[in-house]
Amino acid sequence: MKKEIKSILEKWTTKTEDMLKMDLEDIKDRFLNNTKYMDAILKWNPDLVHEIRGIAAGAEIDFDTMYLFQIGEELESHSGLINPYKCTTLGVNPTDRSPCYVAQNMDPPYFLHGFPTLLHIKYEDSDLESYIFTSPGLIGLNGINSKGIGLTANGLPDLYTNNEGLPVAFVIRSVLEKETFKEAINFVLNIKHAKAQNYLIGGQKEVVCLECFDDVKVKFVPFENATMTYHTNNYLKIEHHSNLKYCSRLATMREEIKNRNYDIGLDDIKEILRSTKWNAGRPISHDFTYGSTIMELSEHPVLYITPDQPDKTIYLKYDFNRFN
Repeated sequence: MKKEIKSILEKWTTKTEDMLKMDLEDIKDRFLNNTKYMDAILKWNPDLVHEIRGIAAGAEIDFDTMYLFQIGEELESHSGLINPYKCTTLGVNPTDRSPCYVAQNMDPPYFLHGFPTLLHIKYEDSDLESYIFTSPGLIGLNGINSKGIGLTANGLPDLYTNNEGLPVAFVIRSVLEKETFKEAINFVLNIKHAKAQNYLIGGQKEVVCLECFDDVKVKFVPFENATMTYHTNNYLKIEHHSNLKYCSRLATMREEIKNRNYDIGLDDIKEILRSTKWNAGRPISHDFTYGSTIMELSEHPVLYITPDQPDKTIYLKYDFNRFN
């Protein structure tokens, strides 16, 4: 995917240089020399460094540029800019009639659009597999593994700029290498996080929504005895005085769930993520929506995915037997 990776990186470079008002070489020199993210990566998942080196070599891009591309969210947080239009996530606990679901409309910046990519990863010396939804050259945006673990990530405004901790993309990939829900949750709870982020993690028996930053991790439950959870890009649990006082996508999500009397199945999730209703702001499915994923976390996990806005295309179905 050399051609696609170079196309994405050209757009990302233009956007990044414009955002920080300096050229990419100066950005690399200042940012990489003043952050310690690589220390956390080498501690928690050094194999991903080899993967990035492989991507860089295959695309004929220098390693520092490819590495900086992976930590673009952390770079954006250091710029002081807040983008409130990112992703919408929904998680539903299993019932007698329905398995556990984790779902997300992925709304990244436009420079990542153009080549929706699904990675199918088989791990060495293991029967573990994963599907990773991403953009060419990026190690991951969200995903599901064959053990029935699914993960989504929603950006949050930073409490303060952090120069340490594990960056978002590396958290995503590391969680999806875990073989049990308990291991996945414990990993997120035990690491230091490089950037404020909400992670919605599902297993075969439940979903958990965690607002994380640095050493702070707080569970969000929408109401007492809730059988589902959701998130966008506001802090819903951590006390934080951000400029984001209202999120129309969150308001629509709550309204859609209430209208269904809190009884949510696969078809309901699809319809919610397809919503183009303007609720005093941007709808759940909109121009920034790069794709939509619904992860069915049963004994035989299934990924439903659209390579565009879900209101404009159908969901494709992938299980872990398709390529065996």
